[in-house]
Amino acid sequence: MRTLPVRLLFLAALGLLLGGCASFDATVDSGRSLKKVQRFFVVSNHNDNRALDQLIATALKAHGLTAEVGPLTMMPDDTQAVVGFADSWAWDFGEHLVFLKITVRDPTKEQYYASVTFSATVPLREKPAVTVDRLVTALLAK
Repeated sequence: MRTLPVRLLFLAALGLLLGGCASFDATVDSGRSLKKVQRFFVVSNHNDNRALDQLIATALKAHGLTAEVGPLTMMPDDTQAVVGFADSWAWDFGEHLVFLKITVRDPTKEQYYASVTFSATVPLREKPAVTVDRLVTALLAK
């Protein structure tokens, strides 16, 4: 009889510990509205061997927007916003995204529309495409 409360306490403590590992913290910096922006250009990062630029463009297209990817020199003339990103990965029995900052700026100026940052204290076990889609959704909802 006494082992039942001990087991329950153990399971509750284990649940709290494991639940704390799955954290998602995304913040959107203040900036200008992206409501009227339809044509985005995602700048490729030469150090990106995980195709995050393609994932960002795919997430933008999923919202009904136009998005192209490439080096800044290939940006189309009708681009309304330039998207850049910085990422960081951790190894925990596989690579996991632990930091991603997506910035959106005016193509003619260095003036930023907005940026969104993802930071996980413990690596999440979700695919990067899911995280990118969450960030893009938060960015466009601003």
